[in-house]
Amino acid sequence: MCIKIGDSELDTVKALMSMSLNAIVADIFDLDLDEITPELDLTQDLKMSPSQQQELSETVAEYFDDITIDFTKIHTLNNLFEVVIFSEF
Repeated sequence: MCIKIGDSELDTVKALMSMSLNAIVADIFDLDLDEITPELDLTQDLKMSPSQQQELSETVAEYFDDITIDFTKIHTLNNLFEVVIFSEF
């Protein structure tokens, strides 16, 4: 079985990575997938606790080649997605 999302293989990989990140965020912040939008602010909207930040950092590193997240530069989910997706390419 083959999945194609977007116009190219790269678009498909990015879309699948975004879907994985959405699932990670939904799990950590106890959200439904349809509640997740790129504009959500990690501290203001999601009220990210230090333990959630640690869990998010560890889970992203586990799934995406030991990426280190600098939360001083990441404020929204879109920022997180950009860092993760662009660090892989």
